[in-house]
Amino acid sequence: MLRGGKWLTDHGQAKAAIGLADQAATRPDITQIGGLFSNAFNMYIGMERSARTLVTYQEQVPGLLQTADYARATFAAFPGFKEPEDIDRRVDIRLGRQAILTRKLSPLKAEVLLHESALHRVVGGPSVMAVQLRHLADFGTRPNITLRVHPYSAGMTWGFLHGHFAILEFAPADKEPPVVYVEGRLASDLYVERPEEVRRYHEVAADIRRTALDETTTRDLLRRAAREFENAR
Repeated sequence: MLRGGKWLTDHGQAKAAIGLADQAATRPDITQIGGLFSNAFNMYIGMERSARTLVTYQEQVPGLLQTADYARATFAAFPGFKEPEDIDRRVDIRLGRQAILTRKLSPLKAEVLLHESALHRVVGGPSVMAVQLRHLADFGTRPNITLRVHPYSAGMTWGFLHGHFAILEFAPADKEPPVVYVEGRLASDLYVERPEEVRRYHEVAADIRRTALDETTTRDLLRRAAREFENAR
């Protein structure tokens, strides 16, 4: 695994994955990131662009599905981000990442398992939330995106709060191992690439999936929650 950009492994299976990230990082839309984010997160953006599939569990709206106003509110809430120009640049980069979902050639196939708490945790105010939730419902109709809410009624998967994660897999021709990314909100980011550890993340994702709402029910819930925020304005 990797913490803070340094690999903690003997067999080095992740070398090729790092190569993919390096290749993607030569793109102008990624190299513009500069020093705005950590090196470990910059590497994730490169891997994300090279990935074929993404399975992610989140307790807030993931960056790939955020609206500009929702993204701006999340960045503005962090005490380290004070300058409006820096916040705007971060928002632009976040929105630019979303092109991997809408590109015509091999768009990323994404499965998003979103905890119900993300629908009720107010970010940016009721108006921002209403637009964001409708945006999620609309994006969930795209053929390459599966979006399902994990409801409160499902309880705690495996009996504990495991937190957010993202499983990245690459095309067979790339011959790269899958990688799990866990963003370090207050400490170093974590990359997991040992097969037995990646398998555990797949297993917990499968159990979350089994107790999640179906796609149609999820969209209905998102639109109902959006109407509630609209009425609260």
